[in-house]
Amino acid sequence: MRGQYEELSCPFCDKGRISVLYIPSAVSIKQTRSRVIRGNRKVKSSEEWLVQSGCNVCGKSQDEFEKKLRENGII
Repeated sequence: MRGQYEELSCPFCDKGRISVLYIPSAVSIKQTRSRVIRGNRKVKSSEEWLVQSGCNVCGKSQDEFEKKLRENGII
């Protein structure tokens, strides 16, 4: 599955930019095979946000960004 790179403003200093990879949710169809019941079922994957870089202005790390963005409900 393909993702797209986006830039978000730094939640700590609001001056720097951080690079994140956004992978949207997707629906795939899986076939079930059995002698008695045959059918299909839908499987939905959740969306993912992967922090790629830290802030070059305030020097915060990727882990700190991920924690702060989860607290704010952005990712």
